[in-house]
Amino acid sequence: MRRTYLIVLTAALLSAACAATFDFRREELFEDMSKRYGRLIRWSEFDTARPYLAADAPPERASVPASVRVADYEVKQVAYADDMRRTLQTVRITYFKLDSPRLRTLDDLQVWEFSADKGAWFLKSGFPDFQ
Repeated sequence: MRRTYLIVLTAALLSAACAATFDFRREELFEDMSKRYGRLIRWSEFDTARPYLAADAPPERASVPASVRVADYEVKQVAYADDMRRTLQTVRITYFKLDSPRLRTLDDLQVWEFSADKGAWFLKSGFPDFQ
């Protein structure tokens, strides 16, 4: 009886450890992908950042006006949801338009989802809404 109890306990602990490791890897992958995306946005490389967008991202947020230049990109908050399959990230972006030297700031609420099929995170909310 005691041996069966130890086997079941060991199996449960191993299962929990594997799940925690998987979540850790998913979190690490998100951090890597969101940092790469952030660097591209920071340097106004919107066309290069397009593959980070989810296929079902809102069409009105699938492109950025050519006149937009980003001056600063700062992650303010990250929250994981839905068992590490969705991430909400708030980013403060300072930008300007080529025809106006005025700096503008927006807080972009990004919704990222993990695709198990592709083993990658994709931005569901689309590009920031530069006004």
